[in-house]
Parts: sequence; structure tokens; C-alpha cells
Amino acid sequence: MANRDLSKKQARSPSSNAPSKISLLTMFRLGLFQMGLGIMSILTLGVLNRIMIKELAIPATLVAGTIAMHQFVAPARLWFGQLSDAKPILGYHRTGYVWIGTALFAIASFLAVQVTWQLSGSLYSQGWTTTTYAWLAFLAGIFALYGLALSSSSTPFAALLVDISDEDNRSKLVGIVWSMLMVGIVIGAIISARLLPAPVTCTETVNTVSLYSRPAELAFLQNSVNRLFLLMPAVVFGLAVLATTGVENKYSRYTSRSSLVNREDSITLPRALRVLTASRQTGLFFSFLIVITIRIFMLVVVM
Repeated sequence: MANRDLSKKQARSPSSNAPSKISLLTMFRLGLFQMGLGIMSILTLGVLNRIMIKELAIPATLVAGTIAMHQFVAPARLWFGQLSDAKPILGYHRTGYVWIGTALFAIASFLAVQVTWQLSGSLYSQGWTTTTYAWLAFLAGIFALYGLALSSSSTPFAALLVDISDEDNRSKLVGIVWSMLMVGIVIGAIISARLLPAPVTCTETVNTVSLYSRPAELAFLQNSVNRLFLLMPAVVFGLAVLATTGVENKYSRYTSRSSLVNREDSITLPRALRVLTASRQTGLFFSFLIVITIRIFMLVVVM
């Protein structure tokens, strides 16, 4: 009889070994990663594109197409999501991807600035020559790599939010984390305004003369922008590490939920795409999302 009562208690309390629920403080800590993404969006869409168009007199259409390359590679998020499910890094399905991806897009953003100086210098001194077009293509490639790195970190992070939450607290977690994105945008705008010369952060009429015609102002701008794109991406990487350290190990429910455990090849990317496109209505919906997302971000670039 005692054994039967004991077995009933064990059956009623299978959650004794389950991960604990995340606290409100941990939710805000996770939001630091999204805050970092908000800062990076300001650097790329709110600072770099204005420098290229207004200060360096690069045609806005080319600037828009170049920077938008990080959105054209967004479908890779599907692959990175599946990869983080199937292939853990250092024993973790999400955290390693978040850290590596953040480090890569931080480096890519700094490299993009350096290539921008080369592109604008070639355009000013030589015009639209083969060398100038080569620098333009190189810059587009860097933004594509930036987009891939962004996808490789943000998609596993979104999966991490699902892994560590339950239905009763998931909406609260997502709401807090995504609100921190807006906080990051505001912080990024304030810091950029403080660290950059005033003309870079305003919305005056676009100049048609490159700043290369004024060497002293150009040197000051380059020093300010290089400092900004060296400091802020490093801060963003630090925020990503601070946001996710220990979270997956303590709170993740992935092992008990995922059907991919010990079955790494059970869901492949082609199979996932077939599921996504099985319904015509679903396919049209996601096609609409792709088009509208690209359109929104390209509009932001040329504003």
C-alpha cells in the first residue's frame, strides 16, 4: 500500500526534475540581446546609410540595394533554425549560435565601414570604374554576410525563448524581450548623436558633393565613425553574452520537448520547406511577408 502511494506521488510530480521557471529579472536580462539588435539597426540603417548618401554622395538607389542585401539572405533563418535544433555547439543548441553569430555580425559591421571608405574614395577619384564597381560588389557581399550572421544569432535566440518558456509565461517573456528592441533603438540613436558630428545625424537635404572634397572634415568624420563602429558592436557582443550566459543550461526544456533529440536527421531543410509550402494560402502569406519586409527595410534605407 505504501509503495502504491509512493508511486502515485511520483507520477503526480514528474516536474520535480523539470527546469525552473524564469524570473522577471531573467526576462529583462534576455532582452539585452534584443536591445543590442536595436542598436545595430540604428548603426546600419540610421547612420551608415545616411553617411553614404549624404556625406559621401553615393547614389541612394545603390546604397539601398547594397544594405538591403542583409534582408535578401533572410530565408537562411530557416536553415539556421534547423541547424541549431540538430547540431549543438559546445553542448548547447542555442547559446553557441547566438554568441558566434553576434561576434560575426559585429565584425562585419566594422568591415562594412572600412569598405565604404574605399568605395567612396574610388568613386570620388576615379568615377564609376571597374575598381569602384568591385568595391560596391564587395560591400554588398559584406552586408550579405552581415545578414547571415544576424540570422544565425537571432533565429536560435528566438528558439531559445520558446525552449525556456511555457504557455503561461511565454507572451510575457516575448513582450518584454521585444520591447527592449525599441529601447535599443532609442539608446543607439542617442549614442550615435553624441559620438558623431552633428551633420551626420540630421535629416537635411542630401548633398551632391562628396565630403572627399573637404579632407579635414572627412578625416574627422572617419575617426568618429570608426570609433562608433568599433565601440558599439563590441558593446552589443557583450550584451549578447550577458543576456544568454547560463540561461539555456538552467531553464531550457528542449530535451523534454524536441523530437530531434538523438534524431538529428529526422527533419531536414527540404522537409521543412515542404511543410511550409504544403498549403497554397500559407505560401502566399509568407511570400507577402517577404515582399513587405524587404520593402519596409529598403524604404528605411533611403529615408
